[in-house]
Amino acid sequence: MDGFRLQPLIELAEERSRLVAQELQRLRQQWAEAEHKLQQLKSYLAEYRSRLNDNVCDGVSVNVMRDFQRFIAKLELAIRAQVEEVERYRQRWETTKRLWMEREREIKAYHILRERHIRQLQHAENKREQRVQDESAQRIACSRARDPFDPPQ
Repeated sequence: MDGFRLQPLIELAEERSRLVAQELQRLRQQWAEAEHKLQQLKSYLAEYRSRLNDNVCDGVSVNVMRDFQRFIAKLELAIRAQVEEVERYRQRWETTKRLWMEREREIKAYHILRERHIRQLQHAENKREQRVQDESAQRIACSRARDPFDPPQ
């Protein structure tokens, strides 16, 4: 962009931001899948507790009751582990989101520098054009001053 020396840095920053955004999207998907799995486990737990209650009301052997209780304990353990997994994904997503926001701020700073550079180039060009116009007007004025009866060329 008109010799803007930081352009390669802008492109690098944009690529880095794009890669972090992709990672952010991937982590959000994994987080959602982990939350879905947690909800399934909670649903299974509620279903098995309901079954246990139904079986207790209908009369059930001690062995069947222990099996239900063991299975429910395993589900509760799996739920605790899944809650931790969901939290890990949430934390990774939050960390990656902060990184992405830093990358976006970096890009914005480079864009501000580029805009400043463009304004400086435009200002220099405007001054050059003004100088050319002033010199031209001065030549015309000088030529008229020398010979007021000659038409300007």
